[in-house]
Amino acid sequence: MKKLMLSWTLVLTVAGLTFMSCGKDKDDNNNPKDPNAGTVTDARDGKTYKTIKIGNQTWFAENLQYAGPLSAGFINDPYGKADSTKKYGSLYTWEAAIIACPNGWHLPSDSEWRLLEHNLGMVDSDTGKVGYSQKRGLDQKLGTRLQKGGDLGFNFVIMDKDVEKETWTASKFSDTKNYLRNFTRNDFSVYRSSTEPGTSLCVRCLKD
Repeated sequence: MKKLMLSWTLVLTVAGLTFMSCGKDKDDNNNPKDPNAGTVTDARDGKTYKTIKIGNQTWFAENLQYAGPLSAGFINDPYGKADSTKKYGSLYTWEAAIIACPNGWHLPSDSEWRLLEHNLGMVDSDTGKVGYSQKRGLDQKLGTRLQKGGDLGFNFVIMDKDVEKETWTASKFSDTKNYLRNFTRNDFSVYRSSTEPGTSLCVRCLKD
């Protein structure tokens, strides 16, 4: 009798392990890891950022949070809370933004932004448009797809109380202004415009 009970115990144990193994395999198959997604740690402050590869470019998939000393410009924290800065990133004047990215990364130029947009299907006639009245990438819905919750993994985040958010490029628009990119909530367009270098905007870093 004891031998029979022991045999049934072994059978049930093996069956249970087989079921658990199959279940685990199923879960793994339903949640495949994105081969273009990764992480990088900023050696200056130990913060780790998500990254995303689009085409041949690798971008931060989060806004830069670095708040340490820089040799030029200013870093602002308008949110007043550490958890807000972690969620939305810090804001930088252009002089700070141009040198704020960690080693091996840089503030992307306007041309590098246009390459990203081109790689995602934006036609060249759209990538060259300038100004908030000029819609860019509507057919591809890039304005929302690049925002947090979009399917591209870029996850550009707009502060909860804001309708829009802007990020710097490294390129000059004129003697007094620099190019930027603007994302507006629920808007399919990616706006290409400019502002003065003393304005505080967020930063997305691009791998060298």
